[in-house]
Amino acid sequence: MKLLKSLVLVVAAGLMITACGGASTPSDVVKKMNEATLNFDFKEAAKYVAKEHVESYNKLAEQFAAPEAKDYIEGIKAMVKDAKFEILEEKIAEDGNTAVVKVKSSGMGQEKEEEVNLVKEDGQWKVNEGLDMGGK
Repeated sequence: MKLLKSLVLVVAAGLMITACGGASTPSDVVKKMNEATLNFDFKEAAKYVAKEHVESYNKLAEQFAAPEAKDYIEGIKAMVKDAKFEILEEKIAEDGNTAVVKVKSSGMGQEKEEEVNLVKEDGQWKVNEGLDMGGK
């Protein structure tokens, strides 16, 4: 009976951590970042990127917060509303400090597979790539 109670407490604690929005695996981080990016919530997306990329996400958040960006954002959201995103594979390096998540995305008549690189910072997985917005 004690073992059962202990097991229930461990499971409950794990569910609470997950429910609090923690992204504990590289795949979780990629999923959460993808959701935020598709919603043009770059402040949220910045939570999932390595420190060196946070500033670029914050700048985009400022740009898209401008009233004149509203119509543009709504147009893009309408175009990508049927976009699909799937995690194909997750590989964590032996040292446990880097990972690669292979994803497949489709939408707007296109489908592509790509690899997302992650790094551990302060014990948390972070996407180690900046935004590709068609050049710098």
